[in-house]
Amino acid sequence: MIQALDRKHLPLNPNSLLDYSIEYYQNHTDGDRLATSLLFKGRAYKYAAQYDKAMNLYLKSLDEANTTNALLLGRIYLDMGDINNIQGDYTLAREKYRKAYTYFMEAKFQPQAFYSRLNIGRTYHEAKDYKTAQQFYKHIINDAKDSVQLGALFQEIGLNFYDSKQLDSALIYYKKVISYPYIGTNRSIRYSYLANLYFDIEQYDSAFIYANNSFKYEIGFRTQRDCYRIMANCEFVKKNTVKVTTYMNKYVALGDSLRKVEAQIKGSYMETTHKATKEAARSKNIAGYLGVTVLLLMIAGYLVSKRYRKEKKQMHDTHTEETGSRHKRIIQDKRFAIQKKIKERKDEILNEKKNASMQEREKQIRKIYDDLLHIDDTEFFFREMNIVLNNLVTKLQNRFIDINTKELIWCCLFLLKIPTQDMLILLDYKTDNSLKTLKNRLPKKFNLENATLLGDFLIGILTED
Repeated sequence: MIQALDRKHLPLNPNSLLDYSIEYYQNHTDGDRLATSLLFKGRAYKYAAQYDKAMNLYLKSLDEANTTNALLLGRIYLDMGDINNIQGDYTLAREKYRKAYTYFMEAKFQPQAFYSRLNIGRTYHEAKDYKTAQQFYKHIINDAKDSVQLGALFQEIGLNFYDSKQLDSALIYYKKVISYPYIGTNRSIRYSYLANLYFDIEQYDSAFIYANNSFKYEIGFRTQRDCYRIMANCEFVKKNTVKVTTYMNKYVALGDSLRKVEAQIKGSYMETTHKATKEAARSKNIAGYLGVTVLLLMIAGYLVSKRYRKEKKQMHDTHTEETGSRHKRIIQDKRFAIQKKIKERKDEILNEKKNASMQEREKQIRKIYDDLLHIDDTEFFFREMNIVLNNLVTKLQNRFIDINTKELIWCCLFLLKIPTQDMLILLDYKTDNSLKTLKNRLPKKFNLENATLLGDFLIGILTED
């Protein structure tokens, strides 16, 4: 029943049936059916914009799924990619969509394979890389096998033209796609896109008509909010203040729903924590369990306190101090877990290769850090450090445009208290003087008097909102 509802893109109700299925298959070993039940329960939460609950269930589903069930794995990764994309983790979303595409192709399931590739293009668009997105869309146009798929592609091409300020081209695609069949909320979305464009070119009557007509179809709260904004602006042009107030009140009311979504714990945080929990379970490391629990609680506490401070400005200083202590504890927990794992791996190497050369030992040490932190994949490493260190890498890149990759890596390793000798290996330095030169460059870039202030400076950035 649930699968039939999902195929028709209908609400996955009743929840009691899903809950019963999950409980049943937990007690009767059947990994794939349990994974499928968890997937659909997660999908119900995704449709309700409860992305943190959805991601939690997808991760559990992934744990239960049979590694040979390509279709099921593709569905899980596709949904996880959707959440990463919505929450702005575009690189991570792209990885999920690529995995989904691979699994769907293995399962010979063309429709979802196509949408996985289409969503890869969406990640480039959402990241404002419009040129790459447009090239990607053109590359997959021959993959569309029916009018539904072609309509979805034209919709994204039109939006990409619109956001890259090519309004004439956008209008051509927006008009073309209106007549194409659609799935779910796509008809209301297409109307809202046209309404936005018509308002921009000052055709206010057409803008109002399309915005208003969006409500005749299945519509999400983001599209509703956008349409109310357009309708309020159209009435403002006509100087109809009463209707402006009516539509603006509805627009503002929907902002509460948006804020609730934005306050949710990001899927990337949950995925990192889930992986760490599994690692701790495998090694039976009690300290690891505690560290993971504290990490999740601290992240949740940070997000809740952030929203609270916005509403209660008079408590700003107190909550800033509390948040700072939270992030310091998070780093301490993460640092402890990493140092323990590094020590264990180093001890293994010393026992196994007592006569290894210095060069071989350095190679093994680098491999340890690559396994634990993915340090040889700079993009992956920086993303992980953003998760652990409260967006430290992004903050430094945005504020100090001349900071280079090695300096960013050093800042992360410094806050994790990685030993100096290991830093030399990871940064490809032969002597302490090279590392000292790097550290002495940073105060000038950060507008500090000397290198002794670097620690407090980085901790200060770490604990910011």
